[in-house]
Amino acid sequence: MVTALMRAALIASWCLTFLAARGQDDPFGRMPKWSVDQLHEDLDALVEALKKHHPAPYRYCTPEQFDRRVDSLRTSLDRPLTEFEFLGRIAALYPLLGDGHTLFLPTEEWATPARYFPLPVVFTDSALYLGCEAQRPDHQHNGARILRINGTPAEAIIDTLLTRQVRDGRHTSYATWILNKWFRSYYRLSFGEPGSFQVLIEQHGERTMMELDAVTSSEVRTPCSHGTGSAWELSFLTDSTALLRIGSFKPADLRTKDIDALFTTLEERGIQRLVLDLRGNEGGGPRSAERLLAHLLDRPFSLVAKGPFARTTKPRRPTYSGKLCTLMDGGSFSATAMVLAQLELHARGALIGEESGGNRTVISGSARTMHLPHTRIACTISRKDWWLVEREVDGRGVMPTHPVASAL
Repeated sequence: MVTALMRAALIASWCLTFLAARGQDDPFGRMPKWSVDQLHEDLDALVEALKKHHPAPYRYCTPEQFDRRVDSLRTSLDRPLTEFEFLGRIAALYPLLGDGHTLFLPTEEWATPARYFPLPVVFTDSALYLGCEAQRPDHQHNGARILRINGTPAEAIIDTLLTRQVRDGRHTSYATWILNKWFRSYYRLSFGEPGSFQVLIEQHGERTMMELDAVTSSEVRTPCSHGTGSAWELSFLTDSTALLRIGSFKPADLRTKDIDALFTTLEERGIQRLVLDLRGNEGGGPRSAERLLAHLLDRPFSLVAKGPFARTTKPRRPTYSGKLCTLMDGGSFSATAMVLAQLELHARGALIGEESGGNRTVISGSARTMHLPHTRIACTISRKDWWLVEREVDGRGVMPTHPVASAL
């Protein structure tokens, strides 16, 4: 069986060969290369740190599988590589770790000037589509399916980027959500910074080859579905129905007293039906998440059953006892997954949307960051486990009771 790492290596090799044959500039050309010995030392430093500090490096693999992957990576480091190229190699550890809080990021040195793919892209696990720009929402190619970018098939791009993306468990809901939101950035990390792009698209049964120049960060246009930018928003759909959108549980964005005030308003307005929108909420502080649940549940609960912040919390007045439905997707991560896990455990209303990006059973977190000795890649590594519910780990996120796919 061909592993994801082997597929990614073959794809990357084929892609670079194709670009060289076309006579394009090296997409990684402006970056210095690190020697084989330096790359080996960086890999060894990363592996040592993971084994020493990560609370569960073998939760989703055996020690033998982990070591074989490391040996394969070490063997593949047989020529000098740029920081981005090396980052793509070590990202092959993500599927084994299954920890969305452990991640490897490039240094800031190459943040500017940077060249990006010029158009918004809708990323799914099976296809790529041209997205919508707020400045021109009626563009003729909106929604067209992307077949190739600079000669690389869309399927190969999807496989490469998914293999090199973090995930919380064995599923790729969070990985897909990240790539849909930040496609340009992660495409750049894996495929470099070509000065131009040849994009083959298909729309209404017709194929078109587009010739596009790369853009800088200041030239990147806002997508149509950019959002409001606020951390939370309460609106009233009818006299008895409210929509509460919470985009972040970070303490600076959503204070516990803000949550108390929101539920006081719901009580004063006589709200009987509440739609709670947690889509795209990547988490934040556990206290805000806990306070939200205290107003939604009518019995004591534990946001964290075992680990940091483990304690029992009682309901808080005013307690909302009306009908509740919660919207969720792959961006519902970390503290948001904690909220969803409790709503699932207590059967508190319908869960509508897609599998949460965050794990439904255990989350690794309390991370610290180290820098590799040569490339200086920032490696953020979890240090503690947060058990949400004491049950067998299945590697899944919270599953919706009513699955609904995100609109393209």
